[in-house]
Amino acid sequence: MYWSYPYPYTQISQQRERVYSEDLMNRNVGRVATIYLTYENNEQWNAQIIKGTIREVGRDFVVIRDQNSGKDYMLLNINIDYVVFDQPARLATK
Repeated sequence: MYWSYPYPYTQISQQRERVYSEDLMNRNVGRVATIYLTYENNEQWNAQIIKGTIREVGRDFVVIRDQNSGKDYMLLNINIDYVVFDQPARLATK
């Protein structure tokens, strides 16, 4: 995901800027998303799904307001498997 590969047989005229998951999440603050998480070696909470509004994004965490309970949760990126947006996601600009 973060590795750059040499392309010896093609010409690349532009250097692409690296985009990280927190950059994409930050562009979608205020949007509704479903976040799928897993917790390794945890029998009580081995998997969790939270649907809500993205409120804040940091380098290694996301704060989301759960639609069902109205509570804010801080989720660590290390536990996030993937994110599904209800609307088309705002992507990083080139």
